[in-house]
Amino acid sequence: MNIKQLVVTVVLSALLTLGAGVAAWEYWLKPPTLVSFDLKGTTNQFLLQSAKLDLSNDQRDVLLSRFNQKLTHVIERWSVEHHQLVIVRAAAVSGVTDVTPQIRRELAIAMKENEK
Repeated sequence: MNIKQLVVTVVLSALLTLGAGVAAWEYWLKPPTLVSFDLKGTTNQFLLQSAKLDLSNDQRDVLLSRFNQKLTHVIERWSVEHHQLVIVRAAAVSGVTDVTPQIRRELAIAMKENEK
């Protein structure tokens, strides 16, 4: 093997190793990004909307329980699917993307699925 072939082999090996390292970082090692969600505002909005419904206390309890379960599920699914750690908006100081509208939209869809 001459010196030219050796240099090409070393360079290609280094590039492949670097590429594998970058891929590992992006897919397995990269920490999740932080996003915020307005939990208080979303809960207050739900409580105001549900107060307008003609429901018994038991029905209200069932609805509130379903809301809490769906909200927890939607936030957990969002976090996994988007590789993002969701924190309450009050805890975010600055520079954190707010995903409240997106999570509220998914929550509305999840709540409607149980109405049928």
